[in-house]
Amino acid sequence: MSHYDDGYSIRAYGEMICDEARFTPWHEALRRHIHADSVVLDIGCGTGIMSFLACRYGARRVFAVEPSVGIEIGKSCAANIPGAERIEWIRGMSTEIDLPEKADLVVGDLHGNLPFFTGNIASLADARKRHLKPDGRLLPKRDLLYAAPATAPEEMRRVDTPWRHNAFGLDLSAALPHMTNRYWRARPEPIAAGRLLAAPAHWGTVHYTDEETRALDRTLDWTLERDGMLHGLYVWFDGLVDDGLGFSNSPLLPELVYGRCFFPLSEPVLAQAGDRMQTRLAVKRVQGDWVYRWDTRIETRTGERKATFRQSTFQLLPGQSDLLRKSTANYIPTLSEDGLIERSILEQMDGHRSLTDIAQEMLRRFPGKFRDFDRALAAVAKLSSAHG
Repeated sequence: MSHYDDGYSIRAYGEMICDEARFTPWHEALRRHIHADSVVLDIGCGTGIMSFLACRYGARRVFAVEPSVGIEIGKSCAANIPGAERIEWIRGMSTEIDLPEKADLVVGDLHGNLPFFTGNIASLADARKRHLKPDGRLLPKRDLLYAAPATAPEEMRRVDTPWRHNAFGLDLSAALPHMTNRYWRARPEPIAAGRLLAAPAHWGTVHYTDEETRALDRTLDWTLERDGMLHGLYVWFDGLVDDGLGFSNSPLLPELVYGRCFFPLSEPVLAQAGDRMQTRLAVKRVQGDWVYRWDTRIETRTGERKATFRQSTFQLLPGQSDLLRKSTANYIPTLSEDGLIERSILEQMDGHRSLTDIAQEMLRRFPGKFRDFDRALAAVAKLSSAHG
């Protein structure tokens, strides 16, 4: 199994623990549902905070599953945690393992800026089907997603600079489509309510206790309530961990560890109260990645069109079309030189040769690729770490 990197540093795991608004609902939910005979599955356990609390509240057995190096920190911390000997640490993906018994309680906070983050939804859906007892409980329960049009010059400045405006008077505007066809983590400071040009609209709900959410696609309508320069949409989620226990990631509130999103328009639009704005906001899984689309039409109160934009994170960067072609179902691949090298290295990991032996053989076979032994050894060691 390859080693997985979810992008979280040990510092980031610490920030999650310290985020009181985010973690208090989780803490209370654990206290509410764990009893002396509980079996708990902690998916994406990180450094183990929820597993440790499960032991504190009396869980009989805890499976702590985490694919990243954070689990090794958790194991180290366990030496100082009473009851932590009841934790079984499993480095890997919960979707790729089988447990010796099913869990009474499955917990997993795998969010990013939005619920559509790596394997968050799929992992919890898989756990509900394979790892949870029929009368068990899965947390969180659901996420409600919202969007609101906003005047956000500070957000747009980060999108535009230096492509639309720069100190050198250079025309770099060709880069703008690559900046406006992505969403951005919004600035951490709460915004004033007047920055929202209309009330938030409910985009959709991710239900973790029901069928897996594979996509959201809804057209949102607003009649703008205030004049202002319209720069884009704030998009966020409010999480319900358990009945009566949740949090809001609204841009009107202090930022949680997840952050919230800003979806820019291709161009700012001078809007007036009474204008109508319609955005088709959609997300779906494409070849393992979440792809967003936001198509926007803005009209005056009399129906005159002001602007129309079609935006998507699927907009390709230069050179990406070839990568897309190579991932289609009917593409017939052949190994590149790098692929041949990796295959050769893996074939020699037969339990008899040392990394030095393999590196020397690679240096002999591919002298044009490896200029010296150290480079060959580095390539062999990288594959050994992942697959050895």
